[in-house]
Amino acid sequence: MIGSENRLERGAEKGLRGVLPFVTTLGLVLLMQLQYRLSFLDDLFPFLSLVGVYYWSIFKPRLMPVSVVFLLGLLQDILSGGPIGMMALLFILVRLFVIRQGRRFLEREFLFNWLVFIMVSPVFGLATWAIASLYLKESQNIWNIFGQSILTIVIFPLVTSALGWVRYLLADENR
Repeated sequence: MIGSENRLERGAEKGLRGVLPFVTTLGLVLLMQLQYRLSFLDDLFPFLSLVGVYYWSIFKPRLMPVSVVFLLGLLQDILSGGPIGMMALLFILVRLFVIRQGRRFLEREFLFNWLVFIMVSPVFGLATWAIASLYLKESQNIWNIFGQSILTIVIFPLVTSALGWVRYLLADENR
């Protein structure tokens, strides 16, 4: 009887740890939607949720399946008032890109993953700009997207450090 209770506790603990990638990325999505009283951040807030999707797609892809990525993107679209499905589509494309690279990412150091992200972020930004411009039927300010991409690249080490700490908690589940 006591052994089965311990197994249930361990199963529940593993279940809670299993949602940490979703919860942390959801937190990044929500953080992006907060209203800051800094006028220069209104249009230049970094793509924090992109960092979360990219990071977890590399290190815990089974815990960040396409369905979760889709839901996070859809939620971000709804909260931001952007074209519905835009972020969902772009997040799925980022995840597919990372998954297609396979073990190449996992076998590398942080610097390699950051250098790849330096290429991913502007492409993501340009795709966001293009889709939003088509949807709104007018060209959006491309400099804002460029600024967002640069800020996202700059803040990448800080966000991935925090996510790395969460990943450490996930790795601790076998102990």
